[in-house]
Amino acid sequence: MSQLSYYGLTDPGRCRENNEDAYLLEQQGRYVIAVVADGIGGYEGGEVASYLACKCISDYLKDSPEKDLGEDVLKQAVIYANNAVVSQQQNPRLSNMGCVLTAVLFDMEQHLAYTSHVGDTRLYKYKDGVLTKLSLDHSLVGHQEDAGVLSEEEAMSHPWRNIIRRFIGNIRLDWNTNYMMDLSFPIETDTQYLICSDGLYDMVTSAEIMEVLAQKSNPQQKVEELINRANLAGGKDNITVIILETK
Repeated sequence: MSQLSYYGLTDPGRCRENNEDAYLLEQQGRYVIAVVADGIGGYEGGEVASYLACKCISDYLKDSPEKDLGEDVLKQAVIYANNAVVSQQQNPRLSNMGCVLTAVLFDMEQHLAYTSHVGDTRLYKYKDGVLTKLSLDHSLVGHQEDAGVLSEEEAMSHPWRNIIRRFIGNIRLDWNTNYMMDLSFPIETDTQYLICSDGLYDMVTSAEIMEVLAQKSNPQQKVEELINRANLAGGKDNITVIILETK
């Protein structure tokens, strides 16, 4: 079994009083679940949605037999979280709440990882000096950047960069939905997996991210350095970063 070390942290940034981001990072037997959620829909609603989504995913996986955990169960956990958020929208104060999220379930015995993704949080892989974006943004600007229509610099400063096409809490989902981006991939040794909110990549370029990931330091030091760089660049949004590193 590969060794996996990991660390996560969220920070409000320099310009916002509250933090609408939330994250989940916990181990269940041979599995590690990592989630970054970024709330939308106003001061209180965003906070509630991101926290609720992470809690629901954690609860759903804990209630599932370990032998059954995998891609389908992770997808079901995210659907369960989505429908819980939709149900809470009956409260007038929370009627517009939602969140975007990227959830990754690492099976360290089978050397496989499963991802369920909605919105513009991101999952990256860093190996042998190369940073690869594994998730695709459900946003107009992110889609154009993924397609090569916009450069990274243009996307970072685009006035429409926060327009989201899909998010948790948009509509109630059934178990057969294709609303999320679901994928699986082998867990590689000597590799780092980065999950983050847009508060990081809107402030810190891919080149800077690679510079930090290339350092001879542990995941906690790298997470803190990335958040520090985002804040030094302006910290215009909440910043959440998880790094998982295999040896």
